[in-house]
Amino acid sequence: MFLGIATRTIAEFGEILEDNKLYFFEEYTDHGIRHIERVLASSDDLITGNTYNTLLTGKDIGFYILAVLLHDIAMHLQLDGFKHLIDGGLDHIRVAEFDKHTWKELWDDYLSEAKKFNARQLVAVFGEEEVVVHVPDLSQKGSITNNDKKLIGEFIRRHHPRLAHEIALHGFPFGAKLLSFAEGLDPKHKDLIGVIARSHGMDLRTAIVYIEDNFGRKNKRYPLGVHAVYLMVLLRISDYIQIDSSRIFPTLVKLKTFASPVSAAEHQSHLSIDHIDTKFQDDPERIHVSASPKDSNAFLKLKQLIKDIQHELDISWAVLGEHYGKDEKPEIKYRRIISNLEEEIFASRQDYVADAFSFKASDEIIQLMIAPLYGDNASFGVRELLQNALDACKEREVIENGKGNADYKAVVRVEVYPGDGGMVFTIRDNGIGMNADIIKQYFLKAGASYRKSTEWRHKFIDKDGHTTVRRSGRFGVGLLAAFLIGDNIHVETRKADEPFGYKFDTGLNTTQINLTKDSAIAQGTFISIEIKRSKEDEFNEYDTNTPYYNGEIPNWYEWYVLGHPVVEYVYRGEKFKPFPKPDPDLANDLPIDWMGIDAAGFNKIHWTYSKDYTNAELACNGIIIPEDHHQSIAYLPDINVIPRISVFDNEGNLPITLDRSKITAQFPFRRELVEDIFRDFMACVLMFNSTSIVRGDSIECFSESFNHPAFLPPQGRTHPSYNMNGLNTVLVCEKGFMINAQYCIDKHGPVNILCIQHEGFEPGYRLNIDLNKGFLQLIEKGGDSVMHYNNIISATPLQYYSEDDEEEWNWEKEEGESPEEENGENEQDNDEQPLKGEPSFRNIHCQVYMKKEKYAFLFKTDKKRIEAWMKKAHKLLHETEEWACFQLGNVKYTNGHFTNELLEAHKDTIDLVKEYELSKSSNIRILNELLARYLGEDVIIPYDLEERKRKYPLAFEELARYMEKYK
Repeated sequence: MFLGIATRTIAEFGEILEDNKLYFFEEYTDHGIRHIERVLASSDDLITGNTYNTLLTGKDIGFYILAVLLHDIAMHLQLDGFKHLIDGGLDHIRVAEFDKHTWKELWDDYLSEAKKFNARQLVAVFGEEEVVVHVPDLSQKGSITNNDKKLIGEFIRRHHPRLAHEIALHGFPFGAKLLSFAEGLDPKHKDLIGVIARSHGMDLRTAIVYIEDNFGRKNKRYPLGVHAVYLMVLLRISDYIQIDSSRIFPTLVKLKTFASPVSAAEHQSHLSIDHIDTKFQDDPERIHVSASPKDSNAFLKLKQLIKDIQHELDISWAVLGEHYGKDEKPEIKYRRIISNLEEEIFASRQDYVADAFSFKASDEIIQLMIAPLYGDNASFGVRELLQNALDACKEREVIENGKGNADYKAVVRVEVYPGDGGMVFTIRDNGIGMNADIIKQYFLKAGASYRKSTEWRHKFIDKDGHTTVRRSGRFGVGLLAAFLIGDNIHVETRKADEPFGYKFDTGLNTTQINLTKDSAIAQGTFISIEIKRSKEDEFNEYDTNTPYYNGEIPNWYEWYVLGHPVVEYVYRGEKFKPFPKPDPDLANDLPIDWMGIDAAGFNKIHWTYSKDYTNAELACNGIIIPEDHHQSIAYLPDINVIPRISVFDNEGNLPITLDRSKITAQFPFRRELVEDIFRDFMACVLMFNSTSIVRGDSIECFSESFNHPAFLPPQGRTHPSYNMNGLNTVLVCEKGFMINAQYCIDKHGPVNILCIQHEGFEPGYRLNIDLNKGFLQLIEKGGDSVMHYNNIISATPLQYYSEDDEEEWNWEKEEGESPEEENGENEQDNDEQPLKGEPSFRNIHCQVYMKKEKYAFLFKTDKKRIEAWMKKAHKLLHETEEWACFQLGNVKYTNGHFTNELLEAHKDTIDLVKEYELSKSSNIRILNELLARYLGEDVIIPYDLEERKRKYPLAFEELARYMEKYK
């Protein structure tokens, strides 16, 4: 009966193996009928004559053949069969002793893990790094991609021994149908065949325990009359020894490109084996492998494979001895396996070096890297240790929250105090802590970040591949930077749920670090460093009255700008706070003077122009990035003054340098940030209530600028060639006011401007001027300075430079050069060509009233205070005792009511008057879009706030949050 069942099963399953269509494993080595035949042939060779003739029975042979048939059958699973598996088709026969999870649970866990694969894992599975792992649609076969097949194939590969066991119990799934296995055989017999097949992919002794528990300890040698343990040994060794070129089709390998490097390496390793000798050896229990790998990769892979086979042989012999004893012990022929790869003559004859090589940095190089990387500033060492401490606390917080523990309070304590041998720096956190493996593999290894490990990713990356914990550190160089502080470091640390902690001392030149176990150590990490004498000045004081200035390297206590986790600072026993108040965190309600935006790849971007917080221009996850101010502006076009930016970046997407001192590219969220700043500007404009009011021919002057901080002159940008975009300028008319923007000019039509530059109007100051339907532009001069020539013709606020700055900006003519010459170009050249780096000055038309002494300073001098073309092109119309009037080009608009008498009456207040037609102004696409949305066709904003609300309801609805701070 058993013979008939076995024969029928071999025939039915043999059809699958003969077809050998591996839907999910197109690039794998052969797992068809040839592989089964080779395993059986190897098994026949492994069985000793005595074992075969005196111990093994026909039942043994039948069980073994069926187990061999099963051991890789899962590799032949098709899509419908896999879907049946995930849908729970085999859940009812799950082997509880081995398997805690259903297939669906395993699949979901695997998908979560796959979304967290690092670059090396992605290459191993898919053959490339740039792969986005998604959940395959198992219901649509046409939607399954090659990468989907590789993803599912890796899952099946991991669990194919379990599936072999379940197929023995239930059958091979073809969608909703099943190909029964050994139909007619009782479940106990199927179970034993299944566990023999399964054993080739698990610990051998664990499989034996299952046999003892399910078939009885008294029957463990011969459960159901079968030498099951021997058959397990036979299968795992025979399957391992299938390493010669007969397992693949060499001609196909030469024609095919393998997407997975792992698959390709497997093929090449098999092709490298020339011969396996089991007969012509001095030692009859030894296997000799002759191979000719073509490169060091194949050489090392084969060498490791042979080492692994020897390990299996050692375990197998040990298990056989433990299980059967001396009397009736079935045996395998071979105890040892060697190869020609160990012979020196083989290595000497290759055209490659038969050894392992990889890039490694010596201790000396690591030491030399520290100062150039961080500028030899000990403050960077504090930052790196602080980042590690903060991350450890945030990781523990995620774990504690998962346990429902709301009592955990994350705290980091940073302290500087005098010790016996000098000043001492310490940092203590109550975070997640470290065990010995993390200390060895990550903490003590420069550039190795625990946060890139599979263990970390499994804990802190969700099923969608998103990081659940905010990381301050990124590159794994924390301990390296700590040596900027001192030469020797003392560490105490304990990981959660560990029975004890560890403490050790180390320096860069320590050859062996001695870790001591200590159960008294609290969870978290404590680090103590005796500060170098040469670095004590960097720690000898703190000054919270002098705010951190952007572009500087922060002091040791200034790096962290958030309030959570709590960082306590102690200097010589005195607690202090580095900043007036911390910047808002994600968990906080956003203060009214902060704005928040969403941007792809980031958790949140906060920004503000307020000076009431930490004054850090740019921070990422709470750590200051001390970037140069002017470089930041270059990353935000159309914005004069960059706001303070706080980036929340769990995924590490902000492009920063290795030393985290600056960003390496434009802000990835540049568009979103600029748009939000312009929304804020629109709110500022619409809430503006201090503008000058025009009533007929009387103008009451209150203010002349929106004063939005984004469009003020940047700090330090005082060079006279710097041009503002003029958006802060208010254009006043009888019905209201208008923004100095191209969109508004286009919607309104020609804009005639009477621009008055003044010394500073008091509230309620009146001018009796009839604008004749034109606009008034009021500019406050500010300071005792001289107008730069560009601003005579500019439609933007008029810039000044001090006479004392004249030499600095090199405006004086060089010796021997005529006033009309500049940089070797004659007057005609300058007249015909625009200046380098300046806009074209052609078609400029304006009439200017200027104080006479200022006019003389600019125009009646041999010094080069204006360009030659302007001196030539301007036309003096008339002069009075106080004023000079000139024009440039053909003036289309002049206000005849602005008389010399009016100028004389206001000579102590008015500095300059310019009349011109404004046709070109700030033409910024993002601003234009917002103006179109919120102002529409009517761009004259009423003076009355309630009238504005009725006129622009959408703006007051959508910008309400922005408007709060302008009330």
